[in-house]
Amino acid sequence: MRVKGDEFMFEGSVVVVTGAASGIGKQTAIEFARQGAKVVVGDIDEEGGTAVVAGLTSKGHDAAFVRTDLTSEAECENLMAAAAGNFGRVDVLVNNAGIEISTPLHEMPVAEWDKLLDTNLKSMFLCSKYALHQMIEAKSGVIVNVCSVSGLVAWPGIAAYNTTKGGVMMLTKSLAADYAKYNIRANCVCPSIIDTPMTDTSVGNDAAVKEQKAKLNPIGRLGTPEDVANAILFLASDKSSFVTGAALTVDGGYTAI
Repeated sequence: MRVKGDEFMFEGSVVVVTGAASGIGKQTAIEFARQGAKVVVGDIDEEGGTAVVAGLTSKGHDAAFVRTDLTSEAECENLMAAAAGNFGRVDVLVNNAGIEISTPLHEMPVAEWDKLLDTNLKSMFLCSKYALHQMIEAKSGVIVNVCSVSGLVAWPGIAAYNTTKGGVMMLTKSLAADYAKYNIRANCVCPSIIDTPMTDTSVGNDAAVKEQKAKLNPIGRLGTPEDVANAILFLASDKSSFVTGAALTVDGGYTAI
């Protein structure tokens, strides 16, 4: 990856973004493409993922969509193979896909627990596993995992979700420790409440509710997908070449108080 000032930092790089049909993943794919990357979108949402890629290619960017059930090992392996098949390699993996289920732990069916673990943690293991096969051979690569402030502090009422994000945190640190010898870095971002479709589903899209949630952040507003995407690009770039195993909070100060 070559850094060219503040523009085209990722010219020629191949970036895979999971869960990029909407929200943080979508904006991350857009920002990487604007910086010159060839972007591969992996998502189970075929309509949304196709639309994101169509928007990118219409602006002259190189992009491809691979419909992927990220809880399936075979499909995660295929995603990385497709990225290499389309563009030659995988330089950056952004593990973004995730869901939230707020059933109280004492009432949660095992199926819901398994769904959370599979989507939020297992998918990151599987995508990292097959991206690493390529990165180790190239002796170069970056993995950025989208964690949450829930990986740092226990957000009330979502114990299972908190557990998955705690796992993402330790997965990130382990990747950093184990693969630095191959010139592979791994970091994560920890957003607080970000104004996305997932937030609309979990906390509601009522303006009064959002205003109340925004007050949890000392900065006084909800985060935006752009806020998180910019942090991801920093961690993926050569500007953070000495940063690995880190958890970058993108939370408006939520964890500072």
